[in-house]
Amino acid sequence: MTETKYGKYFLHELPPEQRQRGFGANENTVVWTDDDVIKGSPLYWAVRWGLNQIPPPHGPHAHKNAKVLALLGMDPDDPNDLGAEIDICMGEEMEKHTITRSTLVYIPAHFVHCPIAYRNVRRPFLFIQSQYAPKLTEISYKKLLSERERENMIFFELDGHQTDEDFKKQREIVFKDLRAKLQCG
Repeated sequence: MTETKYGKYFLHELPPEQRQRGFGANENTVVWTDDDVIKGSPLYWAVRWGLNQIPPPHGPHAHKNAKVLALLGMDPDDPNDLGAEIDICMGEEMEKHTITRSTLVYIPAHFVHCPIAYRNVRRPFLFIQSQYAPKLTEISYKKLLSERERENMIFFELDGHQTDEDFKKQREIVFKDLRAKLQCG
């Protein structure tokens, strides 16, 4: 919506060119933005449906900036019931937390978190992540896991300067490698 002076600040749905790039390429993404989508945005922000297509666990990592995760149940009769079980580890000691209720998780800058894994998804929920940075950053901590533990996980290396095309290539490689491992295993 750019027909008005301030319409550029509204994102009702991803433009077709963004639907094919970056996090927009994830079919569960409802909306997302960063500096590439809304110029000048100081936030990376993504909203995805948590559906029955359970994604592979995301391995331990940290970000250069603070991050907030929100997992929100969609049952109008009990909005606190997430409708799924999400396991997330916090800290280098991998302290495990299981989320079954609508929850907000604050992750300080440079704080190691994950793996995160979805289990027992009974109904859709919303997964929202926001990082106070114009582009998502991510530094993997593969060393916290044995080679066997990390075999079926996804990891990214994002410095905040990557283009959507860079991220798309990295995402394709990560998922191609994971599919190959799962077929061999």
